[in-house]
Amino acid sequence: MGPFAVLYMIYWFIMLLGKSTRSFFYRWRSGGEQGGHMSDHDEFESLIKSFKLDDVESPAQPAEPARQQRRQAFNYDEDSRRYTAARQAHGAGQAGAQPARRQTVAVPRPRASEGQQAPPPSGRDEKKRNFQVKIDDSEFYEPSEPSVQPSYGGGGGRRGGRRNGDDDGDRSGGAGRWFKALLVLIVVLAVSVFLAMFALQSASDLFGLNKPDSPVELELPDNLSMSEVASLLKEKGVITQPLTFQVYAGLKNKAESFIPGTYMLNTNMSYDEIMRDFRSGNIKRVEVTVMFPEGMTLSDMANRLEENNVCKAEDLYEYLEESDFPWEYKFLEQVPEDENLFRRWEGYFFPDTYIFYEEMSPSAVTQRFFANFNNKMTDKLYERMDELGMSLSDTITLASVIQREAGLGEDMVGVSMVFHNRLAEGSPLPMLQSDVTRDYVNNYIKPFLPDAVNKEANPDLTDPNQAMYDAYNTYVRQGLPVGPVCNPGMAAIEAALQLPVETLDGTFKNYEDYANYYYFVTDEAGEYYYAATLDEHNQNVAAAAQNGEVHGTDVTTEEVPT
Repeated sequence: MGPFAVLYMIYWFIMLLGKSTRSFFYRWRSGGEQGGHMSDHDEFESLIKSFKLDDVESPAQPAEPARQQRRQAFNYDEDSRRYTAARQAHGAGQAGAQPARRQTVAVPRPRASEGQQAPPPSGRDEKKRNFQVKIDDSEFYEPSEPSVQPSYGGGGGRRGGRRNGDDDGDRSGGAGRWFKALLVLIVVLAVSVFLAMFALQSASDLFGLNKPDSPVELELPDNLSMSEVASLLKEKGVITQPLTFQVYAGLKNKAESFIPGTYMLNTNMSYDEIMRDFRSGNIKRVEVTVMFPEGMTLSDMANRLEENNVCKAEDLYEYLEESDFPWEYKFLEQVPEDENLFRRWEGYFFPDTYIFYEEMSPSAVTQRFFANFNNKMTDKLYERMDELGMSLSDTITLASVIQREAGLGEDMVGVSMVFHNRLAEGSPLPMLQSDVTRDYVNNYIKPFLPDAVNKEANPDLTDPNQAMYDAYNTYVRQGLPVGPVCNPGMAAIEAALQLPVETLDGTFKNYEDYANYYYFVTDEAGEYYYAATLDEHNQNVAAAAQNGEVHGTDVTTEEVPT
């Protein structure tokens, strides 16, 4: 059922409801007098009584109270006297308007009964005097109670004895106007809510927002109209608003430009992506499975995507820097903006195994990573952040350092405790002094900046990006680096929040066992050595160096006071 059909049904439902409600109000306000409606007889009676052809006089015979006596409709003598008096009054008014003339008194014309003999009437005058209009309307009159006898003179039946029906009519008329206004308001609100919901659903469908990620195979026949294409996409679950697709696609394309064939689409594709495939004939796109291990940087991930012909690395960088994402993922608004951040979205491309298609758009690729990250960040993790007083950025940044320093979950517990001890308020070693932060600057920031200065070749030149380097280098900066240095996995995130981390043998290490450590070092074989003092740490470094290259916290600067 289309949106206009639904709107039409809502309109008629409101109209029917309004009609019933208005009838109820009318009956209630009328006090139950025959349902609040005047009968045909009452309406005719009101019309007759308000028509001032003649006046009804009081009954002449008490024996017949139900039949009212009426005077003649036309009285020639009386009408003549009224006419003469009116002319004399008019003449007197004109005489009073003349300032120089004396005021005179009009002498009334004597009647024939006062002694003056009137001329004998002619036959024509006699007919005028005897003329009567006889209308038998007695059947339309009913005897009235004296207490409610209406007055029919001078007011047309509106003043004096006002009928209850008239009062109820006025009240019901007011209620009717009130109800009409309420009905209009309800209709306007209903239409507004419907249009707002339709617009939101259409926008979500148009851009492919908040839709499931599911591949769909679709056979596009030849010679389909745009409405038929929209219906087919709706049937396959690729879109949810066929009318919106029909209008939008019709403005940008013609159905004849779509190449028939078998297509591999996805339920989270936008309209533009669908139409691009239909126009280019991108039939049955090739699936690509790409695995990203924990600890990869965004640059490493972009290169791997390009190697698998998913999208170009530069296109992905450009999209991440310039795009205002249309998705409503919870974590997006919690990622800070800082001028010293090299890649703002480093750390939020969750490492996992993904299924892509060749030649995907950077938007579709980014959405896959962000959707996975958003799903992994559960309410339990956010609650733990609040308990520790850590933000999402703090958590992912610390997790990225832990991920690069400790490859296995069983080693992440000790590394996490060393960093938490250094980050604690009042710590004697407020710098993390992590080698991986310095490596990120040298290996993943400087090579991508065209104006970076090679200090070994030009030691006297000033690098314009030095502030960015220092923001990441924990040998210079106290506390956490300005942002993540890789994309950590779930074990590193849990370790950063001091949550239980499962080891390879299925056990869990206790964080309290590492509560006093401020140093660690690891050898080339992956063995970790922890120390509480600098002397102990130097001994560990010497032992680890026998097994090859070592890395860990710095061994040449500050020492914990004893």
